[in-house]
Amino acid sequence: MSGNTLTLDVSIDRFREGDREEFKRVYDSCYDGLYIFAYNMIRKETEAQDITTETFIKLWRLRENFESLNNIRAFLYVTSRNACIDYLRFLQKQRSAHKEILYMEELSGDMKNEMINAEVLGALAHQIKSLPGKCRKIFELIYVNNLTTAEVAARMGISNQNVLNQKARAIHLLRSSLPAVELCLIALFFFI
Repeated sequence: MSGNTLTLDVSIDRFREGDREEFKRVYDSCYDGLYIFAYNMIRKETEAQDITTETFIKLWRLRENFESLNNIRAFLYVTSRNACIDYLRFLQKQRSAHKEILYMEELSGDMKNEMINAEVLGALAHQIKSLPGKCRKIFELIYVNNLTTAEVAARMGISNQNVLNQKARAIHLLRSSLPAVELCLIALFFFI
C-alpha cells in the first residue's frame, strides 16, 4: 500500500455522516493493504480476512469520530494490529491448554482413575453451578476460560479487587459445600 492511499477524493464530512459511497471508497482503497498487513502478522488467510472485515465494521461504527483521512488510516492499522495480537494470544492459550490436556491424559491411564476423575469433576461442576451468579461467572472465567484477574475485571467492568474477592468467595463456598472425601479426591485429581 502506498503512503498516498488516502489522498483520493473522499469527503470526510460525508463519510462521517454515513455516506456509503464515501465509506466504499475508503474500503476499496485500504482493504488489500490492510489484509496483507494482517496476513503477514498471523499467516492465516481466513483469520486475516475476518480481522480485516471486523476492522472495517469498527470503522463504520465509529465513523463520526474521525477528523481526517489520516486518522482513518491510523485507526485501521492500529485496530488490525491489536486484533492480530489478540488472535495470536488466543492461539498461544489454546496450545497451552492442549498441552495440559495431553499431559493429563498420559497421567490418567487406567479406567479406574478416569471414573474417579469423572465423578470428582461432576461433583465439582454441580457445585460450581450452584454458586451465586456473579461469583460463578468470575470463577468460570478464571478457572475454565483461563483469564487473568485483570482480563476478568475488564470484561465485567469491575475492579481487580472485586474479582479477587469473588474468586475467594467462590473457593470458600465450594470448600464448605463439598464433603471432605470429595475435597480429597479433587486435590488428588489436580495434584497427581
